[in-house]
Amino acid sequence: MKTETLDTLATAGSRTTGGGAVVGFLGWLASSQAIGLLGICIALMGTLVNWYYRREASRRATASRQEEAAEHALRMELMRKTGIPLRPVHDEPDTSPTDMGVL
Repeated sequence: MKTETLDTLATAGSRTTGGGAVVGFLGWLASSQAIGLLGICIALMGTLVNWYYRREASRRATASRQEEAAEHALRMELMRKTGIPLRPVHDEPDTSPTDMGVL
């Protein structure tokens, strides 16, 4: 046989193998087993995403509590040194004449 003929047959065989693999994969995908495995994979990915963002929220909450504790410690130290009671800005009463604040 000629070299060109052998190359042509090898190419045809390669394409047939690729086509068979694609058809086999599509057939497996159409089975109920594949749908179940796909559902499990999606559930696992959702669980991992949920775990990551909850961990980040917990980390941020911990950092916020540490900042508030540090601010409280500084405020207490300043009050002990000066003897003047200090309150956080958000705890000061509203002294505006209306219930809607300053107009």
